[in-house]
Amino acid sequence: MFAALFPALAFAAAAALAQDSTADVAQAFIHANLVPDVLPSFNPSGLLSVVYTNNATGDTIDVTPGKNLTVQDVLLRPQVSLTSDNSTLANETFVLALVDPDAPTPQNTSAAQIRHILASGLRPNGSLADGALLVNSTPAVSDYLNSNPPAGSDPHRYTALLYVQPEKFDTEVSRFVNASTPIFGFNVSVFAQELGLGIPVAGNFFFAGQASNSSTDQSITASSGAAATTQSRPSSGLTSVSTTSIGVGLVIALVIVLLV
Repeated sequence: MFAALFPALAFAAAAALAQDSTADVAQAFIHANLVPDVLPSFNPSGLLSVVYTNNATGDTIDVTPGKNLTVQDVLLRPQVSLTSDNSTLANETFVLALVDPDAPTPQNTSAAQIRHILASGLRPNGSLADGALLVNSTPAVSDYLNSNPPAGSDPHRYTALLYVQPEKFDTEVSRFVNASTPIFGFNVSVFAQELGLGIPVAGNFFFAGQASNSSTDQSITASSGAAATTQSRPSSGLTSVSTTSIGVGLVIALVIVLLV
């Protein structure tokens, strides 16, 4: 179940998202190709805070869209909160999904999407204007699976989406996801359509991979106010060649020609 954040963590989560607007987050989803890879479109009405606690160091990690994390950072289930000026959401119950559209690798998504959590019955605990913690008292439909891309893979885009929960969700969800349902081959957009979840009201995402492959932070920054472009995602089997190598090769070729 999801428990409330400690007050200090709640403050940190709200501060981390304060720099971002819903438009920034929507643009980050587009830059990361999550629109259309995961969602056909995305127009959030709130900000979804995701906070991890590193299992080894105890440090808290505020996820801003596009942030790079290691598998060690995401071993433990995150805490989530919602910030919105839409007062009607204060009385809603929510469904949280976390999916990986890059399994087994971003260049080969034959196992995607991987369902890393599907939790229902989440309720705001606090003011949405200040960032309300989302808590529940029921087991997850699909419990948390920590991110662990294969060695050598580029970082994966782990995508958290928050939906308003329809009245019949709890009675109908087992037709689509239950204890025997594989976690791979999931499609969150199709699932949302089948169960009447509508469009997500908020979302967030991060990149995660093995430590050597997760060094470049691509999150939204306060100074730019816009999303950074994602790492290159090859569309063919061609290997990129550095411009430095090309330049050196041209110089060598020119010297040879002059000597001849």
